[in-house]
Amino acid sequence: MKSAAECEPKMVLPCFIRDYTDFYSSKNHATNIGIMFRGIDNALQPNYLHLPVGYHGRASSIVKSGTEITRPKGQTLLKPDDKLPSFNPSRLLDMEIEMGTFIGKGNKLG
Repeated sequence: MKSAAECEPKMVLPCFIRDYTDFYSSKNHATNIGIMFRGIDNALQPNYLHLPVGYHGRASSIVKSGTEITRPKGQTLLKPDDKLPSFNPSRLLDMEIEMGTFIGKGNKLG
């Protein structure tokens, strides 16, 4: 008989992910991203509710559950009155839970 530890599922990536397209999955998500890029008054583009909004994702950021995440570093001003930036870990980190679908074969172009 197997022990409880031997019966635990093992998380793996089912295949090597070379590239992917990410879509805004909700109006709230799109609004939050829009505020970061365009401000609160122009957060959603006029066509948001009429077409799916997708963008090219960075495949290197896809990891299996439980993977330790290294906080990115960059130049920031630690205090508003600082004159020069310093190189530090980011103070905020955007984490998302994603759901993916694997497509085994694409369609012909055109």
